[in-house]
Amino acid sequence: MSRTAYALLVWMAAGLLAVGSPTSTEAATESELQSAVFRAKPAVVMIAVRIGARATVQCGSGETVTVRPGAIGELGSGSIIHPDGWIITNGHVVQPYQEGANGPFAVELLENAVAAACGSELDGLPGPARAERIRALATTPENRRGLAVERSLDVHLSNGKAYPAEVKFYSPPAYAVVGTATDASGNERKVHGRDVAILKIDDKELPVVRLARHSTDLHLGQTLFVIGFPGVGVPHELLSRSTQYEPSITTGRVSGFKQDIGGQRVIQTDAAIIQGNSGGPVFDDRGLVIGAATFTSLQGEQVVQGFNFLIPVETIQEAATKAGVAPKGDSTFTRLWNHGVDLYIRDLHYRAYSNMSAANRIHPGFPDVERVREDCDIKHKEQGYLHREEVQWGVMGVGFLGMAAGVWFGGRRALSAARQNLRRIIREELDGENRH
Repeated sequence: MSRTAYALLVWMAAGLLAVGSPTSTEAATESELQSAVFRAKPAVVMIAVRIGARATVQCGSGETVTVRPGAIGELGSGSIIHPDGWIITNGHVVQPYQEGANGPFAVELLENAVAAACGSELDGLPGPARAERIRALATTPENRRGLAVERSLDVHLSNGKAYPAEVKFYSPPAYAVVGTATDASGNERKVHGRDVAILKIDDKELPVVRLARHSTDLHLGQTLFVIGFPGVGVPHELLSRSTQYEPSITTGRVSGFKQDIGGQRVIQTDAAIIQGNSGGPVFDDRGLVIGAATFTSLQGEQVVQGFNFLIPVETIQEAATKAGVAPKGDSTFTRLWNHGVDLYIRDLHYRAYSNMSAANRIHPGFPDVERVREDCDIKHKEQGYLHREEVQWGVMGVGFLGMAAGVWFGGRRALSAARQNLRRIIREELDGENRH
């Protein structure tokens, strides 16, 4: 191999190695910031609660009517913490499902049923009197016994796939008192809910988030990312229904550390959080879940942004333990997706496409995976032939084989020459001894 060819091969190898590794700490940090939330998106899910009913209503006239009032729905967010379908969300997201016939949704449904069934009796009443009469009829034992609540709890992934879910652990919102406890001084105190729930769906190798070990090392002003399904975006009249299961991202910073009314630690943030975001994961700048959105601040009935709160990751870990699952931030899909994202950000489109395609075969249809695959394919085809990764690796392979062959044959020639020299020296020594 000539010196020129050898120098060219070394230059190509150095160039490819430089592409595959960060050139500086700053570049690595920037790359992580760009990809952290992107990598987590497939593991963020929409949670839908639907409460319906079939009601047999007895009006004041004694007439009995069976009606089905319109179902009531609630939306929330969550994240997959184990590839076998274990999901974290808020307690208040699934509260209507948990309470069923004993909750406020059941009362609302029964009142709606009374209004529909007893219309002829109620039509002539003025507004306040009509509302009072509906409430009175809804509280009669006969009508309460005539209400059969129907409930469903579903989890929607961003690839459009839906699963029925089972509640494995539930703790209500912080305003609910769930028991009493005695402190070290012997004083009895109320124990409040932690606003956390663990759900289970039936599937394997799902995308997952990674939980931080703790949230106590957060500092004021640190960047946070919230991913979820804000209610204003899901039913938007100008957006296609095909995108309703894609989560949205808001950013903000840690703005305080507080306690809820039960004395439990919560994290304050100025990141935008509204109804529908509840239960959604909140990430630090390393892409680790440090908490979940839990409640906002109100002024009257108006949400005041900039004063929103998160349950910390420690609460999530405790709930998972009580549910009997150890969070696992790794799956085959997640490894392929994460590696593909890293390669994509480094403009290694050929290998990124291969990883994305493999992930897509495990769980097809995730919008981000499909978009990145398409972009990788386009950018790869736009590259000049000699600049494509597979061509460069092929050239490197041939070059290294050539180097190895050169070393091999050159080594054999050198060894042969050394043997000849050794034989010559031995012959000269023997000839010298014979002459003496």
